[in-house]
Amino acid sequence: MHEVVDWLVTDKNGVYVDGTFGRGGHTRALADQLGSSATLVGIDQDNSLLLNFDKSGIHQTLLLQHANFENLEQVLKSNKINSVNGILFDLGLNSATLADAARGFSFDRPGPLDMRFDQSQPLTAALVLNEYDETALSKILFEYGEEKAARRMSHAIVQSRTAHPFVSTNDLREIVAQFTPPKFFVKALSRVFQAVRIEVNHEFAALRSGLKAALNTLAIGGRLAVISYHSLEDRIVKHYFQEESQYPAPPELQPYQATVPGRIKILTHKPILPSADEIQRNSRSRSAKLRIVERMA
Repeated sequence: MHEVVDWLVTDKNGVYVDGTFGRGGHTRALADQLGSSATLVGIDQDNSLLLNFDKSGIHQTLLLQHANFENLEQVLKSNKINSVNGILFDLGLNSATLADAARGFSFDRPGPLDMRFDQSQPLTAALVLNEYDETALSKILFEYGEEKAARRMSHAIVQSRTAHPFVSTNDLREIVAQFTPPKFFVKALSRVFQAVRIEVNHEFAALRSGLKAALNTLAIGGRLAVISYHSLEDRIVKHYFQEESQYPAPPELQPYQATVPGRIKILTHKPILPSADEIQRNSRSRSAKLRIVERMA
């Protein structure tokens, strides 16, 4: 956590955004490194996390906003902030949210098929499983979960729901169990639940929009740090950073060079991985990858 902060802070009295506020751990770490005249903006889709946050010990201006980071530009505009010095997106699932069976994220805790980060949004996992057609379900399981049995699972879902609509996380577990050997069951559950969750929350579309919004709002010299946890989202981050770090050269230069510098510089050409100590403290950080860029133009 402190490694992220060390990379991110370039102006101790600047404006910093935690786009995935959660329980505020990153924001507190930032506050410890910043001066009293700095401004912190915390954004999260889960309003309950914002409402329950204890602001004691934070001496900077702290603005908490119930929103998706894809709406970063609107959030800043509404608070009369023109540009920021640092932005952090930690794409991991909050442990408190995961542990709450009523939210439906966990496959090892029976609960309703919800999976919404933002409880005010209408689309739930139950609606996806009960209303999407077989082709759409197959595409979701294959593209968002890289599930090899996607077609067979989606067919079984459609066949099953005519007699028994999907209500509980156990209903989805039963489908996965039909097509998975016991020794691969947990990994298959992880893939399938991930795929449905990504669809419910439109995570990849939001990530692409959020990355664009972040670069648009960074001041020159400002930095964006993104922590991803699986290859699909890391690929989106990596490719977007590559695209924005160099642009096709104008026609008059193309005989001599193919590209020109873009509006960002990639500071981590290979992602920063967690140390052994970090993994020992937090086993969920094992798959984390940190990528950081700096706005140059």
